[in-house]
Amino acid sequence: MKAILIIAHHCILPGAYKGFEEIMDKLHHDLPGTRVASTSLLDLENDLRTLLREDVESVTLLPYLLLNGQHTKNDVPKVVAHLQAEFPQIPITLLPCLGDWKEFADMVVAGVRNAQIDERTPADAGYRRKTKENESCQNNLSSLASPLSSKPNLFSIELNLEGKNVLVVGGGRIALRKVKTLLPTGARITVVAPQFDPEFESLSSKGEARPQTSSLVTLINRPYEPLDLRGIFMVFICTDQPAVNAQVSNDARARRILVNNACDYLDGDFIVPARMDFGENIAVTVSTQGRAPSLAKKLKQKIQAEWAEGLEQIERDFN
Repeated sequence: MKAILIIAHHCILPGAYKGFEEIMDKLHHDLPGTRVASTSLLDLENDLRTLLREDVESVTLLPYLLLNGQHTKNDVPKVVAHLQAEFPQIPITLLPCLGDWKEFADMVVAGVRNAQIDERTPADAGYRRKTKENESCQNNLSSLASPLSSKPNLFSIELNLEGKNVLVVGGGRIALRKVKTLLPTGARITVVAPQFDPEFESLSSKGEARPQTSSLVTLINRPYEPLDLRGIFMVFICTDQPAVNAQVSNDARARRILVNNACDYLDGDFIVPARMDFGENIAVTVSTQGRAPSLAKKLKQKIQAEWAEGLEQIERDFN
């Protein structure tokens, strides 16, 4: 299997890596059977080493950078040379940065040409007339503005997490609630945090060594690291540190891992609705699409107070 690894600057802003998604999707489509992944300059060595340890026959690196500067001339080639020596049997090809691609230069020039002033109106010497291409583009953007600016309608689904690796970043009460919700699913749960709420001890085995491992959950007592995402199916972000949350979100998206951000539901891929179990077979969930958690809580309380007896009776009658 051949592999392509796209390299970008490291950034903690949520959504900074979204530009990768279209490119990666097109590469997946046009190069079936090729492993397509992405990384940041900060994570390049660790991620490339991890990729080389997989069953790959070659790796092509694309520096998603504009300038042929320090990173492309020195930093990236040093990492490549070091790992090529470590894995001599796997050829590594380093492509030029985007700024050195002739096609990229042509695209930039065409864009600037389209944006130039074609003519000015007599009424306003400062008026810039759009070219037909820009006008068409603007119309398309305007037609998309309304749905893009509105809050998304989420798709409800129940996932089978049995045996899947789930990462929870954070060790406070929010993380604890997420872990308790995950426990019945049979997922392999790992929690990483520099500090843990004392109640986590009841979910993990006692002992001096770290990480602590039990049949329920693994606790890793240190700050989050990008390599914590290796082999992870889903990640829950539960810290009170915006920079950490943004880094985890970006790292996970670059690896195409499902994200739940407890601090910003719009940044995540999914939310977890309020769930109530009645008897053995009935589960009722309540969701306000992440927009009104307090309302969801009130609805849950009302359903539990007024529906519990009736739903349990329905299950008994059905059986």
